Amino acid sequence: MDKCYFQNKVEEIAEKESKLFALESDGKVNDKIIESIEDYYEVKLPKAYKNFIKQYGGGYFGFVIVYSCDSNGMFYIKDNVVKEWVLEKKFLPVVDFETGDFIGFQVKEGVCQSTATMYLHEENELHEMDIDFYEALLKYGLKFRE
Repeated sequence: MDKCYFQNKVEEIAEKESKLFALESDGKVNDKIIESIEDYYEVKLPKAYKNFIKQYGGGYFGFVIVYSCDSNGMFYIKDNVVKEWVLEKKFLPVVDFETGDFIGFQVKEGVCQSTATMYLHEENELHEMDIDFYEALLKYGLKFRE
């Protein structure tokens, strides 16, 4: 899914369901801050996630939390995701369901894949999804289905 389509859907949903966007959010960030997060986790983040945090920041996004790169924010990724866990699992969670389950990206040779992956804590397993980050946010965060 491309960025423009995602933005249009978010705007459309926000007009109808403004309550989905009424909770706290963290600040937007720039490329330099994003690079510091990539350096910390030793990964290259996918373009869609980088675009999202530059445009929306992070925090509550409908029914989920998207981790931010805002070091002053409530949802700062470094406060929520342990580096050693990422290196061990080869998975970087960026969407929190607040149930112990996450959506994020599998890491292969230091690069986060663009396809979304779900981590289910009860199974302690990763499940590749057939959707990208934007589609995952619309589906789970905003409960949007076409």
